[in-house]
Amino acid sequence: MKDDDQSSFEARHYLAVLWRRKYIILGTVIVIPLLVVGLSLLQHKQYEATARILVEPASSSVSVVLGLNVDTGPPDDRQVETLASFVTTPEIAKLAAAQLSPAPPLADLLGHVQATADTAANVISVTATEPTPELSQSVANAFATSFVQWRRQQQQSALGGAISTVQQQIATAALADRAALVQRQRQLVLLKALTTGDVAVGEAAQAPGSPSKPRPRRNGVLAFAAAIVLGVGLAFVRQALDVKIHSVQELESLTDLPILGEIPEFSKEERDKSRLITLEDSRGQISESYRFLRANIEFVDFNRDVKSILITSPLPTQGKSTTIANLAVSLLRADKKVAIVEGDLRRPTLHRLFDVSNSRGVSSVVAGVVKLDQAISRLTFRNKARTVTTASTAAAEQAAKEASAPAPEKAAPSELGLSLLTSGPLPPNPGEMVTSQQLSDLLTELTYTHDYVLVDAPPLLAVGDAATLASKVDGVIIVVRLDQTTRDMLDRIEEFVQRIPARSLGLVVTGVPRRSGQRAYRYQSYYQ
Repeated sequence: MKDDDQSSFEARHYLAVLWRRKYIILGTVIVIPLLVVGLSLLQHKQYEATARILVEPASSSVSVVLGLNVDTGPPDDRQVETLASFVTTPEIAKLAAAQLSPAPPLADLLGHVQATADTAANVISVTATEPTPELSQSVANAFATSFVQWRRQQQQSALGGAISTVQQQIATAALADRAALVQRQRQLVLLKALTTGDVAVGEAAQAPGSPSKPRPRRNGVLAFAAAIVLGVGLAFVRQALDVKIHSVQELESLTDLPILGEIPEFSKEERDKSRLITLEDSRGQISESYRFLRANIEFVDFNRDVKSILITSPLPTQGKSTTIANLAVSLLRADKKVAIVEGDLRRPTLHRLFDVSNSRGVSSVVAGVVKLDQAISRLTFRNKARTVTTASTAAAEQAAKEASAPAPEKAAPSELGLSLLTSGPLPPNPGEMVTSQQLSDLLTELTYTHDYVLVDAPPLLAVGDAATLASKVDGVIIVVRLDQTTRDMLDRIEEFVQRIPARSLGLVVTGVPRRSGQRAYRYQSYYQ
C-alpha cells in the first residue's frame, strides 16, 4: 500500500508540475509550430521527379545469336552501387545538359540531382529537385537517358578495342588459325551491335503534381510533436531550477512541522473590501479556513496550557498580521477573551490594520510611561455571524445528531470585544526592549485576564527579535506563503524551531490556490 501511495503521490506531483508550468508548455506548443509553419511558407517551392534505371543482366538472346554461354545471372549489389555512383558525374551532367534547353550550368545540375541504389530490386533511382515540375521531370529523364547512353558507349568502346586486337591477330596469324580468329571477330562485331550496357530506363520521370518542399502541414505536425516533448522537458527543467514551494503537498513532503491551517488566496475584491474577512464574510471559504485554524489550535492545546502565542513569518508580506487579526476574530466568536500585542517595534502594522492610534503601546508600558490598562485599546466589532462552532459545540452537535435530536445552537453575542496593544512610539533600541523583563511581565499580566494572547512578531529571518520573544510565550506559529517560501527558507525555519524554548505549534500556509480546496482539522490526521 505504501508503494501505491508513493506512486500516487509522484503522479500527482508530476501533474502539479505540468499544471504549474502550463504556460511554458503552451508557449512552446504554440510558438514553435507557428514559427516552423511560417518559415515553411516563406521557402521557395521545390518539385521532385524520379526516373528509375533498371540494372539488367546480359540478354539471353545474345547467347542464342552468338551460340555462346554468356553469363545471364543478376548483377551483384556492389555492381549496382558502383553504377549508381557514376550517374552524378560531370561527364553524365554534360551529356544531360546537352538535352536541356536552355542548358543550365553543370554545377547547378549536379547539385540538384541524386542517385540512389536499390540493391534488392537492382534499380537506380535518379531524383531531380527543381523549382518547377516540368524542369524536374526533364532533368531526371536527361540524366537517366544520358547514363544509359554513356554506359552503352563504354561497353561498345571496349568491344571495339577487342575487335581491333583480333584484326591485328588475323593479319599475322597462320593460315590454319585464321578461320577461328575470323569467327571470333564476327562474334565481337555482333556483340557490339547487340550490347545495351546492361542498363535501361525502366520508368521515365513524371511531372510531380505537388511540391516536395516545403510541406507546411507535415512540418507543423512534426514541430507540434517536438514542441510537446520540448515543452514538458522545459517545464521540468524550470521546476528543478525553482527552489520555491508551490503547493501544500510539497511543503508537507519537505518538513515534519504540522500544518495548522491553509488560508486561500484573497481575491481582489476581498483584499479591497477589508483585511478582516472573517467579519465581512463570516460564511465564506476564507472565514471557514480561519475557523479550521482555530479548531486545530484547540486540538493542539488539549492540556489548555498554551495561552500566549507568538505568530511570525520568515519574511514580510507573507500574511502574518492578517492571519493574527482574523484568527483573533474567530477566537472571539468562540467566546474566548483575546488580546493582540504588537511585538514588532521596528515596522509595526497592527495600528494601521485596525485603524487606531499608536500614541501609546508596548514601548510606553515597558518604559513606564503609562500603565498597561491605559495603553490597551478596547475594540468592539459587530458580529454578523448567527452561530459559532467551537470544538465543544462540535462534539455536542455530533452527539445530538447520533441521538436523532436537534443539535444545540449557541447564540453569538451581538458584539465582539478585542484587546489591542499596539507598538506605541518606536523606540531607538527595539532589540533591548524585547529582551526586557518588563515586556515579560506585560505578557504574563495579559495571560491572567485573557484566554489567548497573540503576539505579532517581526519576521524571523530579518532580525533576531522573534527568537527573543519566543522565550516569553507558550507557543509559536509560523506563517508561510506559497510561491514565496523556498526550501532553504524552510530549513532555516526548522533550525529556528529547534533553537527556541517555546513549543512549536506548527505552520499556517497562506496564498493557497482556491482549486486546492480546504482540508478540515488536518491535525487529527497528523496524529493518527
